[in-house]
Amino acid sequence: MIYKIKPKILVLAIVQGIAFQPNNAPVPSGYIKDIGQAYNDTRGFGWVREDSLGNTTPTPLDIQLNTRDRNQSGIDQRLNRLIHLQYPLGSSQTAVKIPAAWEYALSNGSYNVTVSVGDASNTVNSKHQINIEGTAAISGFVPTATKKFAATTRIVNVADGKLTIDAKGGENTKLNYIAIAPGNRPSIRMTNPNDGQTNVSPDISITADLNLPNSGIAVNTISASTIKLIDCSTNTQVNTNYNTSGGGDVIVVSPINRLKNNTKYLLQITDGVKDSNGAAFLPYSISFTTGSFVKPVSNITFEQISLANVPLKPYTTVLIGPDNKLYAATLLGEILRFPINADGTLGTPQTISSLQTANGGNRTIIGMHFDPSSTNANNLILWVTNNYYWNGTVDAPEWTGKITRLSGTNLETVKDYVVDLPRSSRDHLTNSIEFKPNEPNVLYVLQGSNNSTGAPNTAWSNRPEQLLTAAVLRVDLSKITSPPLSVKTEDGGTYNPFNPGAPVTIFASGIRNGYDLVWHTNGQLYVPTNGSAAGGNTPNTPIPLPLACQNRIDKATNGTYTTPSVPALSSLNTQRDFLFRVVKNGYYGHPNPKRCEWVLNGGNPTASTDPVQINEYPIGTLPDRNWKGIAFDFGEHFSPNGMIEYRSHVLGGQLQGKLLVTRFSSGKDIIVLTPGGANLDIVNSQTGISGFTGFNPSPLDLIENPTNGNLYVAQLSQETGMGKITLLRPLN
Repeated sequence: MIYKIKPKILVLAIVQGIAFQPNNAPVPSGYIKDIGQAYNDTRGFGWVREDSLGNTTPTPLDIQLNTRDRNQSGIDQRLNRLIHLQYPLGSSQTAVKIPAAWEYALSNGSYNVTVSVGDASNTVNSKHQINIEGTAAISGFVPTATKKFAATTRIVNVADGKLTIDAKGGENTKLNYIAIAPGNRPSIRMTNPNDGQTNVSPDISITADLNLPNSGIAVNTISASTIKLIDCSTNTQVNTNYNTSGGGDVIVVSPINRLKNNTKYLLQITDGVKDSNGAAFLPYSISFTTGSFVKPVSNITFEQISLANVPLKPYTTVLIGPDNKLYAATLLGEILRFPINADGTLGTPQTISSLQTANGGNRTIIGMHFDPSSTNANNLILWVTNNYYWNGTVDAPEWTGKITRLSGTNLETVKDYVVDLPRSSRDHLTNSIEFKPNEPNVLYVLQGSNNSTGAPNTAWSNRPEQLLTAAVLRVDLSKITSPPLSVKTEDGGTYNPFNPGAPVTIFASGIRNGYDLVWHTNGQLYVPTNGSAAGGNTPNTPIPLPLACQNRIDKATNGTYTTPSVPALSSLNTQRDFLFRVVKNGYYGHPNPKRCEWVLNGGNPTASTDPVQINEYPIGTLPDRNWKGIAFDFGEHFSPNGMIEYRSHVLGGQLQGKLLVTRFSSGKDIIVLTPGGANLDIVNSQTGISGFTGFNPSPLDLIENPTNGNLYVAQLSQETGMGKITLLRPLN
């Protein structure tokens, strides 16, 4: 289909759009101009001294000398213009060098406010900072030659009759434009790539963080008719896949084929996208230009084989059993058992429905592992985590997670061992399970968080963390003598994991939503973890400290907890996805007040760039005393999920001992990670391996047949709710 490309406005349905520019420059359509005049009540907007913002009446300041029009070809008209809020003191240019802030008379209420910073012709000497109503919206953006602009939309509350924007904390901040729209509509917060970005990888997945004042996104409204990626060289729409996160708080647009080199693209998100309450998103668009694709150098090659005998199902996890058959679990609680043919393809499956039958309906299986004592087809014992089935329409009830033992030739005997595990309102669940070598009676279990970043937030139904959420749990099966064991810690439950001899304890904490875990042959436990989309909140440290601080998991080694003390944060930016090398009693960055854990990731201890720092914290905010850091940074919105240690010697042993991780959202591929170094963190990563890319639908889990190195990948589509299994065969 052909689309006529029109001039774009970043946020439509605006109350007002303001372009900052010289007086004689043409005004962008849909905007009014601000030429740097001092604030007055007649005009209702303008500039004041930044250092007077605390006064009853801020001091007006004229900064017309600070406007610029770069007038470069091929640049959005709004991005070509700017105004300096902090003109460099050492500059010889004639300018107003008093730091300025901007005010706009506005009725009290909630608004979507979009701001853009940058300079089309100059990237030096700027660290752009924009604070809206005193809250950081753009924090320390340092432009580059290919990423000159940054834009964001925040929902803010005006309570004093004026919208106030300043650049405190920045250096030579340059403001391009502002757009103001009603605050009751969901909106796009920011995107990757940025508007106007160049030299973008043609292999990119585009991500959009969201502002959600009401509820998460309605997945069924994300489609090619509501979100369009247009090739500007041909005016044609690009074929793409669309998905979101478990919280419905991000949009991921993944081209099915690699984008063209050195080509401009336009992304349009229309008001056909809605939240689950039916509220339409504010329309949004950006443009970006690709660079040249650089093919990774690798002599590792796999071929992808479609499997005709695999029915369309919502597959979640795959496993090869002691009977040399492939087991595949689903969101509905079925387990399909496939014979494996000599060439690696799969035969006709047997469907095992014993878990559904025992529970009188669907139960979502994520974790699945055979007992170490289960060594052949005559002694099948399978442990599964299973959760209340969430269909995406209403909040899932809390305390509905289980760990269940299935046994018998057809896994027909069902016995719950652990019940009343906590559960989020959406898809943070009781996730994968693993046995550690030499601990045949102990399960290690990943329990997801209840919210984005430690404190309740709208996208996750304002559900607080519980004592056992966002953690690796250690389940000593030998201590569960009269199953099932209820581990409900509140709302009528009394379970305490800190009691002496407790069967279920907290092995490590602060792991937001780890989908899978691997006990590596090097002795380390690795957990890939999904970071939060934008919009999360964090807890503050209360005074006096609560009783929870008497039972911290590091009390035995670090003593009584006293510091650090941190403020609460709201509407945070996106948090990155990490791989953790997990040690006993370690903390990995997701706060949980029920465990006296308050600091998100690495805090913000110094004015320099710190490991995994949170820019929104005041400088000087120390990380939790028990924070163990990260082993690898995947980046934003990759959703690393299924993971294995590759064991086979095929391909000359090039993959042996390496971690293979599926990336469900951005990437839609398998990344290869190499542990090493003194700490056995990740020392090398590799993407673009032939056969490890181009999955459609997205890859969620994988398993290796160690006898021949074949891989089986479980895939799942958020658009259709169905999935498939693909065979990856190494080519020697």
